[in-house]
Amino acid sequence: MLGAPRPGRLVSRQPPLAEDAAGIVTLEHIHDDIQPGDWGWLHTTGEGTSLTAAVQKTAAPFPGEEWRRLHRTDPAGRSRLAALRFRHRIMRRVREFFDTRGYLEVETPLRVPSPGVETHLSALSADDWFLSPSPEFQMKRLLAGGAGSIYQICRAFRRDETGARHNPEFTMLEWYAVGADTTQLRAEVEALITYVQEREDVPSPLPPPPYPRLPMAAAFARFAGVTDMMAPAPVLLAQAGLPVPGDLPDGGLSWEEAFFTVFVERIEPRLCEEGPVFLTQWPAPMASLARLIPENPLVADRFEFFAPAPGGGDLEIANGFGELLDGELQRSRSLEDLAWRRAHGAPEYPLDEKFLQALAEGMPPVSGIALGLDRLVMLWWGADHIRSVLTFAGDEL
Repeated sequence: MLGAPRPGRLVSRQPPLAEDAAGIVTLEHIHDDIQPGDWGWLHTTGEGTSLTAAVQKTAAPFPGEEWRRLHRTDPAGRSRLAALRFRHRIMRRVREFFDTRGYLEVETPLRVPSPGVETHLSALSADDWFLSPSPEFQMKRLLAGGAGSIYQICRAFRRDETGARHNPEFTMLEWYAVGADTTQLRAEVEALITYVQEREDVPSPLPPPPYPRLPMAAAFARFAGVTDMMAPAPVLLAQAGLPVPGDLPDGGLSWEEAFFTVFVERIEPRLCEEGPVFLTQWPAPMASLARLIPENPLVADRFEFFAPAPGGGDLEIANGFGELLDGELQRSRSLEDLAWRRAHGAPEYPLDEKFLQALAEGMPPVSGIALGLDRLVMLWWGADHIRSVLTFAGDEL
């Protein structure tokens, strides 16, 4: 508001610049006792903006590390603070999208008794419990209680998640559409992308939907030359033109390891050559929380959404299921996962008995999806490292 005083920090005397919550301000007058880094009060009148006497003087050289961290620019000349303001606008639009569709926003605990037992999971412990890698179990208990379609934006935690596309603590958007199948859920992902891109100035927008749906078996055939993705490990590797170990004794290279080797080496580098894609119909062993497709019980009703990554390759954005409703079958699959963990020397986590009880009580037909919001913002911002859109990366704490 014109004339209303507001906190501001002097950035430089020549040129005369200050900074407030909205950005950089050119000054007409600076009080004599204020030096760069000091905080004072900004006053804007018809004659311009002035910075009055210091109310908080800096005790360290300016600019300091915290100011540099937020104002250091990327190759496009954009600061991290600008990225955080962009992120704020995206989060607001995401909530708006789900609110207009009648979803209930929920919050579930971050400290949980079981992180799940899926074979790929590596959880962070918190005393005798765990930091939640996903709100899935607690959200499904709400579904069993009759909450209806729900969504949540929350923090999630996974051990050893580091690099340009990972952070041990990250922001997840998870939602469950009661009565919807995965066809409808994929359409809702596309609707979310369209909704945000039509309402915000997105520096690196995705092409308009719809996006292709590619079954996993078709991806293995197209990109790796594999005719049967369920074939034994040596066959998978040989058909994909990858080295096959000379000796595969019991306990050697597993089918899962061979599958992911082919996926990483042959599928991922080419998956998004023509743009975003939904990779559907995953092998049943890769989706212990998803229902099986009735006409092909070797395949699960699971999909992942991939988009071209800044700098090349692809970026996994979301992972969705047609949710398994059978509590006894879920218990059986979880015990199988625990047996795999035991056999491979992986940490063993407890079963979430209250989640399994909720399935026994009855959950409505539902499809659910987890979407990495940090990655989506990173993609839309056009950043090549996830730290660009985080307040603090793990190695900055």
